[in-house]
Amino acid sequence: MAKAQPLETAANGSPTRALAEFVAGFSYKNIPPEVVSHIKFCLLDSLGCALFGSTLPWGKIITSFTKELGKGKGALIWGDGSEVPSTSAPLANGTLIHSFEMDDLHRVGVIHPGSEAIPATDALVRHVGNVDGKRFLTAVALGYEVGCRVGMTGGAAQLRRGFHPSATSGTFAAGAAAAKMLRLNPAKTVHALGIAGTQAAGLMAAQHASMVKRMHPGRSAQAGVYGALLAQKGFTGIEDVLEAPYGGFCSTFIDKPNLFHLTDRLGERFETLNVGFKPYPSCGSNHTSIDALKKILRDHPEVSAENVAKLRIRTTRATKLHVGWPYEPKSMTTAQMNLPFCVAVLLHDRDFFVDQVTAKSIRRQDVLATTKKIDVVEDAEFDALGDEGRHGVELEVELRNGNSYREKVLHAKGSDKHPMTEDEVVQKFALLASRVLSSSRVERLRDTLLNLEKLDDARQIGKLMTA
Repeated sequence: MAKAQPLETAANGSPTRALAEFVAGFSYKNIPPEVVSHIKFCLLDSLGCALFGSTLPWGKIITSFTKELGKGKGALIWGDGSEVPSTSAPLANGTLIHSFEMDDLHRVGVIHPGSEAIPATDALVRHVGNVDGKRFLTAVALGYEVGCRVGMTGGAAQLRRGFHPSATSGTFAAGAAAAKMLRLNPAKTVHALGIAGTQAAGLMAAQHASMVKRMHPGRSAQAGVYGALLAQKGFTGIEDVLEAPYGGFCSTFIDKPNLFHLTDRLGERFETLNVGFKPYPSCGSNHTSIDALKKILRDHPEVSAENVAKLRIRTTRATKLHVGWPYEPKSMTTAQMNLPFCVAVLLHDRDFFVDQVTAKSIRRQDVLATTKKIDVVEDAEFDALGDEGRHGVELEVELRNGNSYREKVLHAKGSDKHPMTEDEVVQKFALLASRVLSSSRVERLRDTLLNLEKLDDARQIGKLMTA
């Protein structure tokens, strides 16, 4: 049998090894100021999402379950405050961040890096000891950078095959962050990534009616911590985990992986800066349609749920498959992932935030009736745009009186192409965190994260995340 040929790799050889050398050799002084600033807001946004997540049914279940795994020196479960082993905490904390579809998103990589990199970093603060804010921030930044670059090799392609990219690519975000926290050398970092990556798993059928989608990033964060701790002890992983021609990450999960993204101007161009924030509690693929309808509602006040005869959304094949299916009120996960539901509830309430997605609201008969008027149509025009059209839509509202209004949106509010302002991110954090913490504690946590490089003891982050 002919030997399988390796996938196209970076000019310097193995991209897995190149990333490992990058992680091991990187330090705080290598982070550009704009990346430092962006990571602080990523932390703020992610931890606000986690606190809100701790109030939800699945957040409470995963917290209880994680505590049952055993107590011991490690990390605090956010919101609850219980200390559990470093190998357990990421399961809970990663799940909490991703618990309501509001965590940060890299548009092209289709990955939520905060829900993997941050829990993996925090899990090892007490394990390592004497971790200051700069060391914490550096590990998080590396987790973001590696995770996003792995996602870019074929995030949308993974979706089309039925995988959840944040659950798969996310293992590398966590593995890189954890390896940096342990200060592993390049060789052991290769093994940390190889151990983390082989644990990659997550099926998108989970979006239809389950709590388990919320847990995907928690398992990825946990996989990364497992990888780093095992590698530290001399346990070995797949040394060419990303580029292996048979059974490697990219050859297994992606039809036509582009490994160029893994090392392109590594250390010079930071993909982390393209991580955006979500203003709406729904799958990111729904946000352009929400933006389009919000503009129509703002420009044409006469448009209402009662006088809409038909609503059509043209979009990519990936978006149609991912979120454009007929709505059935099976669970809150179903509602948040479903495009017709999100558009219908916005049409009725003229708003879409956490209070629009509740156990009661997802079964509203008026909203259910409106979803029947919504068609999501695959359009090759948006697919032809490639990554630029990844979430592109044209939304048309046809009224009963014959009038119609149309709006085209390529890039959602909060994305790298149309970012939220810093004030908007802070406001979102405050709204979510205040569901758990007092106003004074919210302010202390905000100020600590926005001045993280001045923090002497990173254990303070977990303590401030406790009610």
